[in-house]
Amino acid sequence: MTAEPPRSARPSARERTRRLLNEAARELLRTGGPLTVQAAADLAGVSRATAYRYFPNNDSVLVHATMPLVDGSPQLPLPDLGPSDESPQGLPGQASTLVRTMGEWAFDHENELRTFMRLSLGPPGADKVNRRASTNRDTWIATLLEGLPDHVSQEARDRLSIALIPLFGADAVIWSTDVAGVDRDTALDVMAWMAAALVQATLDESG
Repeated sequence: MTAEPPRSARPSARERTRRLLNEAARELLRTGGPLTVQAAADLAGVSRATAYRYFPNNDSVLVHATMPLVDGSPQLPLPDLGPSDESPQGLPGQASTLVRTMGEWAFDHENELRTFMRLSLGPPGADKVNRRASTNRDTWIATLLEGLPDHVSQEARDRLSIALIPLFGADAVIWSTDVAGVDRDTALDVMAWMAAALVQATLDESG
């Protein structure tokens, strides 16, 4: 007689409540709702007193709403950059594809990223978060730069890596829309062009 596989442990009532409140906080952030303990409690269908056991104040609602970003989630995979091309001529196009794809994700999550940036720029404290954890851009850039030919110096690689950083995440959304004042489609076109130009300039300089 074959033994039945063990049943997976069901989440406790406390874990279910925590999940409901976290989901409510993220939904409020996504939709632009009030990020308050009361609003999270109402949306989660729990009492305000219960919500305060998990969210001691309104600031903690903000922290939990952005927690997937703080944790590095969603852990976005590197997009398909097209067919493998060992020649350096393919890299500018791959950089353009990468930045455009990640730019679309950033605009789709604009509210979350803007709130995350505000938290990261606040005074030191328990609620301050690390903005570098908000996306996988370090990994994306490093993977892209692996395609550079061997004769490109480490100095040039480091400079290119730094130059590509503003083309990802909240930074890209804010400078393109708030400072440059362009719409989403124009911003994506410009960012994709910048990425290709930066990679091409590095290749030309090192050629």
